[in-house]
Amino acid sequence: MTTRGRRWLGALGVVLMLGGLGAGLYLTGNLPGTPAAGQAVADTTGGASGGSAPQGDGRDAVEVMPVPVELARVEGRGIAAYYRAASVVEADRLVELVAKRAGRVHVVNVEEGDWVEAGQVLAELENDRERIQLRKADLTVVDRKRQLDRSRSMLSEELISHQEFDDQESAFKMAQAERDLASISLEDTRIRAPFAGQLTERRVVPGQQLAVGASAFTLGDFSPLRVRVHLPEAIARKVFPQQRVLVAPESSDEALEAVVERIAPVVDPATSTVRLTLLLDDTRGAALVGGFVKVRITTDQHHDALAIPKLALVEERALRSVFVAAADTVRKVEIKTGLYDETHVEVLDGLFAGDYVVTMGQGGLRTGTVIKALNGEEVAYRTAREPGEGEPAAVTTALAGSK
Repeated sequence: MTTRGRRWLGALGVVLMLGGLGAGLYLTGNLPGTPAAGQAVADTTGGASGGSAPQGDGRDAVEVMPVPVELARVEGRGIAAYYRAASVVEADRLVELVAKRAGRVHVVNVEEGDWVEAGQVLAELENDRERIQLRKADLTVVDRKRQLDRSRSMLSEELISHQEFDDQESAFKMAQAERDLASISLEDTRIRAPFAGQLTERRVVPGQQLAVGASAFTLGDFSPLRVRVHLPEAIARKVFPQQRVLVAPESSDEALEAVVERIAPVVDPATSTVRLTLLLDDTRGAALVGGFVKVRITTDQHHDALAIPKLALVEERALRSVFVAAADTVRKVEIKTGLYDETHVEVLDGLFAGDYVVTMGQGGLRTGTVIKALNGEEVAYRTAREPGEGEPAAVTTALAGSK
């Protein structure tokens, strides 16, 4: 017999041996996946073959726990739409006081933070030469005045001609002009306050050499203060002069009131905005010049709007919806909204006054979900009425026996 024949005979023997072993295991009940001898086979109904068992009554089913939520009642309230902007506080007047002439600082009379009156001398340059020139000019005026008076007496006696009198009169007027120039020159050595206000910065010290036009002080007039904001044209058209505006300084927790003083009659072509000037009457010093403020301007207002808390909104792309509580369950309702404020949103369609909406716990909800209102007593929400109160029987919950 060939080698190939011997191989086929060996393979056939192995197959026959394995087949006999499998048949033996099956007959003895020891085949994997088959019940052992004397063991009943369970049927698909929960009983066993060869016997009967009592059927289940449903009490072993998994109990569904209600989802804890908080509710709010849908009701009418006043609601306003706002536009918010940021800006800085500006003084009514804030100017740089500069030296009108070059010279060395002789004396400084004020310090930063001092309140000064209009015309008060803040600093003075060395001016000995100017003082002497002014004194000389005064003496010249006095001398020319005496000569003019003498010439007038002589003219009345016809001792001099009119020409000579006119020459004396012209000399007197020239002396007066020279004296005025000397007075101006002396005044240029003094730096005065052009208006009453508070010094915000001092930049000079005694002995310092100043050039013409060098800045010496910054003087501010802080009554009143102003805030300038830039609004889009569409928003600016909803604002009117003398309208009240809330201004919240960054350094204070309390908002201040301002009024719209001016509205620019043109649109800035670079930004497409309109400039508003707000008049801020801050008598308590809560706002500082240069300080950052947040401005809130009312652009629209509804006095009796159907509103819900913003927390109740479920936003999915462009759709807005809420979960409305009914008995022990909720249903998802799409709504149409209107004005917004800090805490509430106006509902134009989809809800009615007296409805209850979920404000917290929406994450695991869908229509038909069983809920438990954590603040039910606070918002006067009842999932069911008690029988015997002259009302219909209690509304059954969605899940029998859940109580």
